[in-house]
Amino acid sequence: MAKRAGVEVEEFGIGYPPRIFGKKIKGTIYSINWIPFGGFVKIYGEDLNRESLRDKNSFYNQSPKVKSSILLAGVIANFLIAIVLFYVYLGFNDFQSFQTQIFDYHFPFGDQEVYPAVSYVVEGSPAQDAGIQPSDLVLSFNGAKVYNREQLIEEIDNNKGQEVSLLLENIREQKQREVTALLREEKSEEQGVLGVGLTDVTELRYRGGEKLFAGFLHALNIGHFSLAAMGHLIKVSFQEKNIEPLSQSVSGPVGILAFTKLSMDAGFWQLIYFVAIISLALGIINILPIPAADGGRMMFVLYEVIFAKKPPLKLEQSVNLIGFWFLIVLLFLVTYKDIIQFKDILF
Repeated sequence: MAKRAGVEVEEFGIGYPPRIFGKKIKGTIYSINWIPFGGFVKIYGEDLNRESLRDKNSFYNQSPKVKSSILLAGVIANFLIAIVLFYVYLGFNDFQSFQTQIFDYHFPFGDQEVYPAVSYVVEGSPAQDAGIQPSDLVLSFNGAKVYNREQLIEEIDNNKGQEVSLLLENIREQKQREVTALLREEKSEEQGVLGVGLTDVTELRYRGGEKLFAGFLHALNIGHFSLAAMGHLIKVSFQEKNIEPLSQSVSGPVGILAFTKLSMDAGFWQLIYFVAIISLALGIINILPIPAADGGRMMFVLYEVIFAKKPPLKLEQSVNLIGFWFLIVLLFLVTYKDIIQFKDILF
């Protein structure tokens, strides 16, 4: 969009400097850089130096319409990539997906049903002896349907020391099977009477005419869920006066690497889905009014539209600079947290 508007693109970089390799083609340096934390497009006039302020072809001197098209181009690309990958994933998976629930939530689109699901199995537990696996959905307990994690835990506690039957469906294999397990008489401090970790999972399915718009609808569903979940975690952190619920849910490049490894272990389609989620998340974050991000820069374009004049130069420079360093510090803090949190997966 910058090139179409006649604005010089100084560099298109994969990774962040220092530079490994760069080649200049038609006035733009295409580079590969050492720090693999993303990428960047350096557009002439964004840094607000004296030379670019006087140049009518710089980004700073473009109309609000042109600035908006340039700033939003990357965001739109992120959303389009996510939508296309969601179409591919859903089309090859019977137009269904599964989403772990961390709070009571209903998606805006699609048919949905909540199941209790196994997140992990304790070694040497009755669950392992019965052949229960991670990613198993629990469809019924002793022949009766169970609707959520809390109900299943209550049923398990009411049947201590007894042999019980569970109808399961593994998310990855999508095959149903029935197992029997002999529950322990009592819980221990380390584990319950069955020996599993449980969470709620929503099966989300698109039917009929919704299939034509499944990729778009799923992007809206996941985007809305992500923002609602972030709001929920912020609320919980304030209520508990503890930043941990929010901080533990945020990941940076190291966390993405860990989840990529887990997704690759889970299979090709899970990796495709994960890449779509990352692209959607990048689009959402970049459009938020965060200083130095595209959404933050759009606030200054909006100022120019409303007041028919450019915002104070020193204010724009200061806000972008503070925002940039805030993001850098946040990146290092999140990276440190990710190394501690995911060291067993990565190393």
